[in-house]
Amino acid sequence: MASGPGPWASGRFDVEGHRGAKGLVVENTLASFAAAYDAGVTGVELDVRLTADGEVVVWHDPVLLPPKCRPTGPDLVGARVAELTLEQLRTVDVGSQTLAGFPEQRPSPGARISTLDEVLAHGIERAPDVWWTIELKVNPLDPGESAGRRRLLEGVLASVHEAGLERQCFMHSFDWAVLELSAELAPDVIRSALVEASVTWVPGSPWTGSVRVGESHDDVCAGAAAVGAGVISPEHVLVDADFVQRAHAAGLAVLPWTVNEPARMVELVEAGVDGLVSDYPDRAVSVLAPTPA
Repeated sequence: MASGPGPWASGRFDVEGHRGAKGLVVENTLASFAAAYDAGVTGVELDVRLTADGEVVVWHDPVLLPPKCRPTGPDLVGARVAELTLEQLRTVDVGSQTLAGFPEQRPSPGARISTLDEVLAHGIERAPDVWWTIELKVNPLDPGESAGRRRLLEGVLASVHEAGLERQCFMHSFDWAVLELSAELAPDVIRSALVEASVTWVPGSPWTGSVRVGESHDDVCAGAAAVGAGVISPEHVLVDADFVQRAHAAGLAVLPWTVNEPARMVELVEAGVDGLVSDYPDRAVSVLAPTPA
């Protein structure tokens, strides 16, 4: 999709590391992002949330989960990120424990939850050309999260503006209301609509913003375009050549997640996707490397 938005304008395929490089180093730590850069990614995906004192931090889960978090001061494991200050969150070691489901995952002992500003500054220094897929974690079924939608988005937009990355990032969310708000607040920043199988595009879905599934729109690609997305990012099981064709016809680039098996990576490339998100970006880079003549 040589004429597509973002990194595809130059015709390149976009390999993005998921939460840094989750399969290689504990997720969303600076060391995990460094591993993604070292693997040769063209982009990274990360998650952002608001703390109790309004800081934008890079963290996936709404709570501090025991398999990922180790207290070094007061035991805050199990607490909600939104109810803790940045200072409190900084007491938690989020790098020392690896996950059993990721046998190649290396620890980053002593790592703390980072702010978005810190992750962006670290990335600009190490890999200034990478694209940033910034997932705003907003659950429209959670009154606290939906009430904080604008505040989180404004914080993210302020960070990317300060870093000079407004034309090198995607506002990325399962909550399409985030994308509609982003279109209003920052029309020049590209938006990416996440889609989860059996969750996003179902009748009565709370995730699709002003779009009503089966009423205002029948096709998920048309729905994503209607909320102002330039990218659709579906769970990879939803993607085949027909999906890609429909997305491209709607003016959307296709960035499936989370693709870890090399054979599936090849299938998706052959289906015509524009990039992919992987826990193992090193595998993706290797699979996509041109074969020597």
